Amino acid sequence: MKFKIGDAVRFLNEKGEGTVSKIINKTTVGVTIEDGFELPFLVNELVTVYDESQPSPAKTNAPVVEEAPTVHISKRTEREEEQEGVYLALSPENPKDLSRSDFNLWLINHTSYEVFYSASLFNGRGFDLVDKGEARPYESKLMETIDKRELDLFSTIKIDALFYNANNYEHQQPVSETIKIKQVKLYKENAFTKNPFIPDDAIILAVKRLGEELYFDQPEAQKVDLSKLLFQKKSSQQPQKVSKPHRNNNPVFETEVDIHIEEIADNWTGMSNAEIVQIQLRHFQTALDKAINEHYRKLTVIHGVGNGRLKQEVRNILTSMNLKFYDGSYSKYGFGATEIALS
Repeated sequence: MKFKIGDAVRFLNEKGEGTVSKIINKTTVGVTIEDGFELPFLVNELVTVYDESQPSPAKTNAPVVEEAPTVHISKRTEREEEQEGVYLALSPENPKDLSRSDFNLWLINHTSYEVFYSASLFNGRGFDLVDKGEARPYESKLMETIDKRELDLFSTIKIDALFYNANNYEHQQPVSETIKIKQVKLYKENAFTKNPFIPDDAIILAVKRLGEELYFDQPEAQKVDLSKLLFQKKSSQQPQKVSKPHRNNNPVFETEVDIHIEEIADNWTGMSNAEIVQIQLRHFQTALDKAINEHYRKLTVIHGVGNGRLKQEVRNILTSMNLKFYDGSYSKYGFGATEIALS
């Protein structure tokens, strides 16, 4: 739907009507209400009021704005295709020519909660705000259309979110997660897939899945110590370190492993939180063993921020193996990585 100056509109989320008096940008217009005040509204919160007794409005050269493609998922079967949580999505404006396409960046609230959110870009020193607002339950919001020439600025995106409902609700931990986007994926057609959130094929990145903390907050007697269950090794079985010439300043002998689930599994739909964590830790252990066997001097594991539990499980493994570790480079990874000294 397109709006132009002079259109009579009705508000979708509250009572009232007004007249479009300003085109602010492609997703926002100014609406003058009956009191004479001009207020900004997202175009997806408005609907044109048609009066069939009046002749069709004359054509005008006034600027128009298209309604932002916000999507509401109403069918319960569609909601259940993906675990409830907050996601990012990237969809190409021109899927037939990815090398020249701009990309749409979406915030997906796939929960029964109202969500206050902000999205920021890491600029090497701090963060620049991209978008902020409120997402209704099971709503997908277009936050930004990224010019292809500015894609490199969107390599690290920070999402902060608060969950609430007007009525009684179960508390959810706030989200503060840093998401890294690998630019090379944006030029692979098979990276964009159909999804239950938006009509376009997209890359879906998990920011927060609800219920993750429930697994880790079980009573002490019921907790599963994954670091011991999956990866405990007797000291007598540890390979004896062999002295080799150090390559301390040679980056060739440094490596990294990203254990975000979307980086290591094609499909994790239906998996429990415990199963997801096990996959992540197995992938980490494999990479760690390989780095040790091939005499790398440093391994960086990218685990994200989340609620901090995955990071703690990784560090439990390192402690059990008597390996030294440090926080990863903030300028490169934010708070979402751990560096492991192997030599």
